[in-house]
Amino acid sequence: MLFAALPAHGHTYPLVPLAAAFQDLGADVLFATGSQFDGRLPVPTTLGAEPGWRFADAHAEAFATMPKGRPPSDDFARVLFVDVASPHLLEPTCAVVDQWRPDLVVVEQTDVAGVVAARQIGAPTALFSVVGWGPRWDGVYAAALSRWGARMRGTDGSPVSSVAEVADVYLEAHPVFLREAGEGSHDAAFGSHPPFPTLELAPRAWSEPGPPVPDWLTGERRPGDPPRVLLTLGTVFGNSEKLLAVADEVAAAGCEVLAVTGRSDLAEEVAHEHPAVHVEPFVDQVSVLGHVDLVVHHGGSGTVLGAVQHGLPQVVVPQGADQFWNGNRLVEQGAARVVLPGDPPGSVREAVTALVDPAAPERAGAQRLRDHLRELPEPAAVAAELMRGWAPDARA
Repeated sequence: MLFAALPAHGHTYPLVPLAAAFQDLGADVLFATGSQFDGRLPVPTTLGAEPGWRFADAHAEAFATMPKGRPPSDDFARVLFVDVASPHLLEPTCAVVDQWRPDLVVVEQTDVAGVVAARQIGAPTALFSVVGWGPRWDGVYAAALSRWGARMRGTDGSPVSSVAEVADVYLEAHPVFLREAGEGSHDAAFGSHPPFPTLELAPRAWSEPGPPVPDWLTGERRPGDPPRVLLTLGTVFGNSEKLLAVADEVAAAGCEVLAVTGRSDLAEEVAHEHPAVHVEPFVDQVSVLGHVDLVVHHGGSGTVLGAVQHGLPQVVVPQGADQFWNGNRLVEQGAARVVLPGDPPGSVREAVTALVDPAAPERAGAQRLRDHLRELPEPAAVAAELMRGWAPDARA
């Protein structure tokens, strides 16, 4: 079983529980991603991108092509994932596929090159959702077909001629409360159905084992202790100025804050003298989530779903990509508040003050979403079904 994903935490980590489930079933598993993840996953890794290439650089390059002063158009996904990112991924991933000849390739939705590489040998292909489907993804894969379609074959050897043929099955790990647009929403680009057979899959947060959870988080809680908050703005959009501004407002709400920068250099920039703000470059987020009362973050899908798994309310401070969409969906479900760019100073503090209240209705909303995730098929069950239906001859 070959897994392929863009070399970014929010694109690679969501696939890890399924990869580990295949390994537990006795399958040979290999994960193709960037060199920065070499040896850091619980399954063997290989190079699926040019050495040292970072998705954050591609995002900056693609964003620079958009008109100044206006939000990215629906064409931004095509520019980012087809025009800018794929050339850095295609040949390394094709080399892995050609050498390894996998029985099944599980490709993270935004890794267009992984799909092209899998279909170059006609391998059964499962597309793993990380942001939900929508018309813009039909456009992304139509552009990929236009550019590389002559190289792509179905499992029967016939040419791939439509978007519906680029994959055999779609693994829907983006739960219904994130993928359905609310009434009157203008975000329908994220809300339609994929043109493939679909298997539902419970999203499961995974993070690398890291430093021990700080003592101040694991210590005994006493009446009157301040609420504990995890703050992160992700690894693509975060910078020291934004993180410091948000951390100051969370602390001003009377909370003790673990501010995670996602980069070692940012941790040095964000060195903070406020006694209630603790700065770390990386943490074992899955472990930390079990010790906090609230998550304040950018709205990336991985952090959204990790917080939902723990039944935690969220303050979403979206910066780009699918983050505005995720925040809006959580608000519709009564599980979060959103603070938009340009909202007045103090808006984060106000939202945090409301949600750390034990009686906040968003706490009950977050627990309802947690219960919904518990009803979805676990990675182990989905791995077994994929083995039966799409790779019945696979053996360790």
